[in-house]
Amino acid sequence: MRALARWIACAAVLLGLGGLPHAGAAAPLYAIGSDSNGVGRVFTPILPSGAATALGDGSTAFNGGLAYLPSDGRFYAIENDALGQSALTSFLAATPSLLSTPIALGSGFYGGLAADPASARLYAIASDSFGQSTLYRVGSSGATALGAIGNGYYGGMSFDTQDGNLYAVSGDDFGVQRRLSRIQLGSSGTPTATTLFDLGDGSLAFQGGLAFDAALKRFVVIGNDSGGNSSLYAFSLSGAASLTDLGTPLGTGFLNAGLAYAIAPVPEPSTTLLFGVAGLPLLWWVRRRRPRVPSIPEE
Repeated sequence: MRALARWIACAAVLLGLGGLPHAGAAAPLYAIGSDSNGVGRVFTPILPSGAATALGDGSTAFNGGLAYLPSDGRFYAIENDALGQSALTSFLAATPSLLSTPIALGSGFYGGLAADPASARLYAIASDSFGQSTLYRVGSSGATALGAIGNGYYGGMSFDTQDGNLYAVSGDDFGVQRRLSRIQLGSSGTPTATTLFDLGDGSLAFQGGLAFDAALKRFVVIGNDSGGNSSLYAFSLSGAASLTDLGTPLGTGFLNAGLAYAIAPVPEPSTTLLFGVAGLPLLWWVRRRRPRVPSIPEE
């Protein structure tokens, strides 16, 4: 009985400590590439690599962004039809071919999709015919404009869980998608975009998507050369010099603003601490109940 109680107590403590935040391996990384007809709709495991699955029937391109919400375990993507009409859809990683009913957003959503896992909110960027970009909050009720952020945002967007800000890629002075901006949401929800630095020397366009790697505290991005060849890169907020080629060639067709990690849900600190603290009294009780070994009198 005492052995069983001791085992339960140790398990409770370990569960509590195991749930506390700690550095670990990066979550699985996914992107959207193009099919044989050049339509961006192929959901592809990047790290680790795996079998790709086509989304939809090819009548729409999923080139508006990709994001993941751990609260419901679903990927969210923005698809666009031939007329530029955008819609939000979702699917499970295990069954990507089973898409949810599309939710109409309006038009021009090509700038990326980002998820805040804490609030379970989704943000997207749309641009008008003049290239003026606006940040939206999107969900089951459609798209709600939050405010203008500048122009030329077509390179992807991600949410930094470390500082709670959005980051997005837009065009440089020559229109090459490589300019990184921080998008901060004020208390009223109004966005403010601040240009940070340009990625690379302009020979690569980073319009394949942007994702935040919480394990290594860095961003990953898909870069494309003039021939459309795609590869995976990483950088930190320390500056342009941090850009690193990860040596992960992806082939061609990853020109869409769709890149996301399938991050695992993080238990609430109160819950994890409760497990750990709950085990301590039980360990004390087991120790108190341990029979005392009688001392052997000296001869």
